[in-house]
Amino acid sequence: MSSKRSRAAWAAGLLAATTAATGLVAASPATALEGTDVKDPAYAFTAKINIADHQACSGVLVDPQWVLGAADCFADAGKPAQAGKPARKTTVTVGRTDLTQSGGKVLDAVELVPHADRGVVLVKLARRALGVTPVKLATRGPAAGEQLTVAGFGRTRTEWVPDRLHSGTFTVASVNGGDVGLDSTGRSVVCQGDAGGPALRVDNGVPELVAVNNRSWQGGCLGADPNETRTGAVDKRVDDLADWIRKTTFRAQDDLTADGIADLAAIWDDGSLHVYPGDAAKGLSGRTIDQAGGTTWKTVRQAAKGDFTNDGVADLMVIDTYGSMRLYKGDGKGKFGGPVPVTEGGETWRTVKQLTAGDFDGDGVSDVMAVDTYGYLHLYKGKGDGQIEPKVDVKTGGDTWGTVKLLAGGDFNGDGIADLMAVWSDGTLHFYPGDGTGQLGSQVPVAFGGNTWATVRQLTAGDYTGDGIADLMAVDTDGNLRFYKGDGKGGVNPGTTVPFGGTTWKTMRQFA
Repeated sequence: MSSKRSRAAWAAGLLAATTAATGLVAASPATALEGTDVKDPAYAFTAKINIADHQACSGVLVDPQWVLGAADCFADAGKPAQAGKPARKTTVTVGRTDLTQSGGKVLDAVELVPHADRGVVLVKLARRALGVTPVKLATRGPAAGEQLTVAGFGRTRTEWVPDRLHSGTFTVASVNGGDVGLDSTGRSVVCQGDAGGPALRVDNGVPELVAVNNRSWQGGCLGADPNETRTGAVDKRVDDLADWIRKTTFRAQDDLTADGIADLAAIWDDGSLHVYPGDAAKGLSGRTIDQAGGTTWKTVRQAAKGDFTNDGVADLMVIDTYGSMRLYKGDGKGKFGGPVPVTEGGETWRTVKQLTAGDFDGDGVSDVMAVDTYGYLHLYKGKGDGQIEPKVDVKTGGDTWGTVKLLAGGDFNGDGIADLMAVWSDGTLHFYPGDGTGQLGSQVPVAFGGNTWATVRQLTAGDYTGDGIADLMAVDTDGNLRFYKGDGKGGVNPGTTVPFGGTTWKTMRQFA
């Protein structure tokens, strides 16, 4: 709850939120009346959610770009939380157990995805909360009699707007569908502002998320009814929501068909463009999606895929023979819309020798990486509307990028940030980890393949298995399409031949 809101207004809102059948009031988890401040950085995944000047709640980071919270926190004008952009400006602070400090991240909330019937909501952040480890989701549900640690930034017995994360211990009293009844241990109580905070089981020293705070009697909380003595609470179970959380938060790299698997786009020698849907088991499904434009795609000299419009679907960015860049927006069904000119750079793109894309700065929007004829590598950050920012020089490698034969961007180490794979002129493959700012770490030779990468004539990357790790697709000089699964450590596993297409891939002129 905002500190600017009067106690009278808060009390009225609290009464309005009273549940007649149970006497429970909408709250937020875990402020311990005994004043137990959480100093353990392992609990830094707990978030403080500020909803304009309306109210404040707690939440928990479940993905680098998503926080799980209580849906009631986002009810507005008597209406339940709605999918889409929050009705009021909402900011999320995560990565701090002490709000007076400067660590962690303070990010805008840009999208809400309420669960259909559980009373929880996923909140998308404007960019990834890099450096903050998301909570581990429990794989088994709560059991009667077990103890859970509940945490939140809500008020205490003596503090109206605490600056520190608090925690308390509760015992599971009952489990009824998605509701988890909690009994207070000691003087712990869930207070106003704790809604959405995590209820955690500690397993082998690692906290895991079992439920999130939802309702409480708030006995003893500052501002609560002084005659109320009950300190129990009801949380919402989330261990069984793993599939929903993953489907909502997961975005496959270079996915054109919105199925969670990367797809290929290829321009053939006749100048036609085709999309080939990926298949987690076979590499490609064997289906072909022809594109509009006929043979006019022969004017494309560089192409790269990425989500430049921040809608979860990959788009196609191309450079034509005239030196202009254009964006073709993906529709999620394997088709592209008409060309949109990219204004940055004008016709200077004719100097680009290599082009690739990926989210190199961790904001959820794809960026462009390009090598120019002078041998320098540049980053062009995506704006999220299909346009890009002016170039930033990539410091790693200096002017040696001119010796790179092939370039592919993707998240090869599973940290949520795009990296580069580069085939050098000597036929060896090298990995460059992205650091989240758009810069790259030092190159690391990829052991597999030695100098046999010299036989590769086309290379692209994408998550073709749906595991969150980028893989490589390559066409060799014999015209075979080869798939190399990423190992999650910046390397790849031995390749397998994709049976679809045989050796006809040798007639391809551009690959993305």
